[in-house]
Amino acid sequence: MRTIIIAACALAGLLASVATAAPAGGDLVLLNGRIYTADPELGVVEALAIADGKVIAAGLSADVRDRAGDGARVLDLGGRFAMPGFNDAHAHLGHAALQAVTLNLNGTGSLAELQERLAAYVADVPAGEWVYGRGWDESLWLAAAVPTVDDLDAITDQHPVLLERADGHSAVANSLALDRAGIDAATPDPGGGVIVRDGDGIATGWLKETAQIQVEQLIPAPSADRLRVGLDKVFDDALANGVTSIQDDSLRIGAHGRTAVAVLESMVDAGELPVRVSTWLPFDAPVPELQALRDRLGVDNPWLRAGLLKTNIDGSGGSLSAAMLEDYETAPGNRGLLLLEADELNRLVVERDAAGFQIGIHTIGDRANRLILDAYAAAREANGERDARHRVEHAQFITDEDVPRFAELGVIASMQPCHLLTDMRWAPAILGPEREAEGYRWRSLLDAGARLAFGTDFPVEPIDPFRGLYASLSREFEVGGPEGGWVPEEKIDIDQAIVAYTRDAAYAEFEDHRKGTLAPGMLADLIVLSDDLRSLPPAELLDVKVEYTVVDGHVRYERQ
Repeated sequence: MRTIIIAACALAGLLASVATAAPAGGDLVLLNGRIYTADPELGVVEALAIADGKVIAAGLSADVRDRAGDGARVLDLGGRFAMPGFNDAHAHLGHAALQAVTLNLNGTGSLAELQERLAAYVADVPAGEWVYGRGWDESLWLAAAVPTVDDLDAITDQHPVLLERADGHSAVANSLALDRAGIDAATPDPGGGVIVRDGDGIATGWLKETAQIQVEQLIPAPSADRLRVGLDKVFDDALANGVTSIQDDSLRIGAHGRTAVAVLESMVDAGELPVRVSTWLPFDAPVPELQALRDRLGVDNPWLRAGLLKTNIDGSGGSLSAAMLEDYETAPGNRGLLLLEADELNRLVVERDAAGFQIGIHTIGDRANRLILDAYAAAREANGERDARHRVEHAQFITDEDVPRFAELGVIASMQPCHLLTDMRWAPAILGPEREAEGYRWRSLLDAGARLAFGTDFPVEPIDPFRGLYASLSREFEVGGPEGGWVPEEKIDIDQAIVAYTRDAAYAEFEDHRKGTLAPGMLADLIVLSDDLRSLPPAELLDVKVEYTVVDGHVRYERQ
C-alpha cells in the first residue's frame, strides 16, 4: 500500500512525498515535468523513476531523483507534459501492414487521382497478377461518386484489380477481377452482401460486405517477410504518435491477417515487438478451436496476448450498409445489412459467454446496437452476471432507449472519435434531422455511467490519437465548423478523453492491473509531449508533437 501526502504548494496537485513501489533504483528517471498519471489518487506529479520496465516512484523531483540507480538515463522535462502512452482500443494491424506494402489510396482527392495512382502502381506489376489497394473515400471528392468497373478498366485490363474503400466494408473491382470471381449479371447477391448493379442489372464493380470478400479471398497473401516490412512501418508510425498499446483485429480477416499475427509472434520471440498488442480471435469459430487458440497465444504475456472474440453484424454508414431501425434519409427503402440474424447472434453470444470469453461486436447502426445489447442481456440471463467486459465496437448510432443499457449491462462502448471528423460529411444527411442526436454519443454514454474505450480503427483512419482528442472536445471538422460543433451536447472534456484512451482502454482489455496509469508498480509506458493537453484550446490539440515515447521503460521514439 502506498502512502500519499498532498501538498499545498505552487504546483497544485503535485505530491509532496514520493509514492514508491519496490525495488528501489531505476534505469530511467523523468524530472521537472507535469506528469498526468491518470491515477485518481496520484493525479499530477513532477517526476517518475523507472526500473525493470515498471514505475517504481512518482512524486516531486527532489525525492524521485535519489531513486535513480547508477547509469540511469535522466530526462529533464523542463516543465513539459507527460502522460500514459495511448492505447488504441480498435485497430487492424494486418490490413495496415498490407496497405503499407501495396497500393495506398488514403487521401485521394478525386477519381482522377485514384486512377493516376493505380496507373503508376500497375506499371511495375507483371500482367496477370492481382492488384490490391485500399483507402479511397468518395465522400472526400467534389464529385462524390463511387468508382466503377469502367473507371478501373480504363487503367488496366491486364491485371485483376480490387480497391477497398477506406472503411473496409465495400470495394470496387475491375472486369478481370469480377470474371475471376465468377460475378456476372446472373450472379445472385451472397448472404450478407450486395453486388451493386446499374439500371440494366449489370454489376457496376461496387461490392459490399460478403460480396467484396468473395473477390478478396482470391488474392494471394503476401509473404511473412513482406508483411514484416509493413508492420515495421506501422509500428514506427504508432510510436511517433505516442501509441504504446494496440488492440488488434487481424486473425479473422484472411490469410494476410493470420500471417501478420504469426509475424507478431516471431517478433515477440526475438524481443523485437516495440508496442504491446492484444490480438482478437474470430468470434464465429467453434468454441473448442477458440479455446485452443487462446491457450496457444496465451493471455498473460504483456507484449502479445489473446484478446476478445470479434465479428461484424452490420456494415458502415459510409457504405450505407449499417443496420438501421428506419430507412436511411438519403436512401429510401434501404435499412442497411444485418450480417447475423438475432436468434443466431443470441445463441452464439450465450455459448461463448458461457465459455468465459470476452466478446466485442462491430455494430454501427441503431438496429445493430440494439440487437447486440439484447444478446448481451440474454447471456447475462442465461449464464449469470460476471465481470465479462463485453464490448460494442464503434457504437456509432444509438437510440435514447439503448444508451442506459450499456451501463446497466456493464458493456463497454469501444468508440473511435476520429470517425466523426470524416463522417460529418455524410452522417447528418443519412440520419436526417429526427435522428441526428443518435450519432457518436460520448457524453450521453458517460453520463449514463458507461465506460468508453477510444481508438482509431487504423488504417480506416490515421493512427494519430490527437485527432480523436480534438474530435471529442470540438465535434468540428479539422478546418473548423460547424460553429459550436455538430450535436455539441455530446462533447466531453480532455480528462475524460485521455482516460478513454489510456486507463479505460486498458480496462477494456483486462489489462488495467498493469497499464493505463503511471502509478508505482505499473508498466512504464508513457509519452512526453510538446504541450500540456489539459490546458490547450481544442484546435491546438492537432498541432501537439510527441517528444518521447517510452515503452517498458525504454525510449522507443525520440523526436529529432
